[in-house]
Amino acid sequence: KNRMTVMEFEACDESFMEDVYTNIATNSTAELTVEDDGSLTVIGNPTEGALLTWLKGRDKSYAEYRERFAILEQQPFSTETKYMSTTVRSAEDSGAAAVRYIKGAPEIVLGMCDTIAGNQTKEHIEQTLLQYQSKAMRTLGFAYQRLGESGTQEVIFLGVVGIADPIREDVKEAIHICKDNAGVRVIIVTGDTPGTANEIGRQI
Repeated sequence: KNRMTVMEFEACDESFMEDVYTNIATNSTAELTVEDDGSLTVIGNPTEGALLTWLKGRDKSYAEYRERFAILEQQPFSTETKYMSTTVRSAEDSGAAAVRYIKGAPEIVLGMCDTIAGNQTKEHIEQTLLQYQSKAMRTLGFAYQRLGESGTQEVIFLGVVGIADPIREDVKEAIHICKDNAGVRVIIVTGDTPGTANEIGRQI
């Protein structure tokens, strides 16, 4: 339906939630606009839009976070790196430590991290991801790293999110027409994990 929605979220440590919120708000190029009927429209990447919508649902304004932080450097998401990172500093305190926020494919982000918040285990994170992916959810991981004059600090993994894009009602009939009436072999081509693809295939 092209309506990406956050279905699940697990924080490794609730005390790091402000860093998760800042990550979602500043480490993004998407925007939300409110239509006359009160509905939200995403401008930009649908996955990032789903995260901003989730943020709004928690009474957090991504615009306020963007006003509070100045962007020092941004590395856009690419299919090669499979992650995006943004380095920010307090807009009011130029002497504050800069922070690098990272989000992307969980296995990539997890591999970049030195530690996991809340002493959470890598095995637990991987199990959570498998559960999300088995439900046809797209998964993202979040991390952050404080930067300072004395050198960079460790990269800390913060949590994972599961995002789903509901299947359109007409897909099942369209596939039935192609396969049974026209003799067309249908193949799913996706950038998602095999588990996600299998579940979407099962649903349609």
